[in-house]
Amino acid sequence: MTPMQKNSHANFVRERRTSRSRKGKTAPSTVQTHAPRATQQTTKTAQRSYSYIPSTINMPGKPRPVASRVPNRSMNNTPQQGYDISFSLGQTAVHAPALTIPQLGTRWASGILTLFLIFMLYTMWTASTFTVNTADLHGNQRLSTQEVNSMLGMIGQPVFKAIPAQIEANLRNAFSDLSSVRVIVGFPNHISVYVVERNPVLAWTKDGAVQWIDASGVAFTPRGDVQGLVNVNATGDPVQPTQNLSLPASEQIYIDPDMVQALITMAPYVPAGMTMAYDPVYGMGWQDPRGWTVYFGQNTKDIPTKLSVYQAVVDTLTRQGIQPTLISVEYLNAPFYK
Repeated sequence: MTPMQKNSHANFVRERRTSRSRKGKTAPSTVQTHAPRATQQTTKTAQRSYSYIPSTINMPGKPRPVASRVPNRSMNNTPQQGYDISFSLGQTAVHAPALTIPQLGTRWASGILTLFLIFMLYTMWTASTFTVNTADLHGNQRLSTQEVNSMLGMIGQPVFKAIPAQIEANLRNAFSDLSSVRVIVGFPNHISVYVVERNPVLAWTKDGAVQWIDASGVAFTPRGDVQGLVNVNATGDPVQPTQNLSLPASEQIYIDPDMVQALITMAPYVPAGMTMAYDPVYGMGWQDPRGWTVYFGQNTKDIPTKLSVYQAVVDTLTRQGIQPTLISVEYLNAPFYK
């Protein structure tokens, strides 16, 4: 920079300082004259700059005005006014989505429960899980499971239809050789049948039909093969004992138990290879291989004595050359022949 330029710059600075000092001396009158208008403009500007409309501002709390701060005179000679607005965050309520449950009356509840029960009954009635396939048979000796199933009346049916008392009655009527029947129904589809079979002691033949007789005198249909039975050929039905009407037909006594015992007692006296005979009038005896039938009456009383009398009658008839068809020694003091 040249000396001339330095001089010019120094003069410029002095003139500027002089101008500022003059303005400072005349400022009070100017400020007093124009202060109200400037103050109003400044106040309006401040109000315009910091004013707020509560309806357009969404705040959690109400604004709280605070004292105006003193304007910084060093920065600007114009007074400033304003509001400091504080916002309260408060507590935010968070609501989860609500599930609306319809209020059903008692009729609706009853209807729904009824439909549910109907559905369950239908399912249980038709489901194969509850269908009876076979019976569990226990205690049988000659009776087969297939025979019981055929009379059970429950194969292919839901187990809920099973009535134990009815099944027991059906089985007793169908199988007279059962002395005891007990039925137990279990879920889901089990029917257990516990039986006790009768033990035959006589094979009773009449008009070509064979029945088995147990020790109590009950007749039943032969089933299987049993060894050691006493075979009896009857020309008619035995004397019927008093019937117990409270018992089913399959349990009625056919032969008096005393007669059954007499036939068993008489069996060892029958000659080998001969069959015991029974007649409703003459009682029990056997078919003699020499061509006649001998009877000893309705009981086994005095059998050894009757056998001695019978042998004496046979010897007499043989000496006389008589061929009888029937000899009766039922009465010891009055034997006869035909």
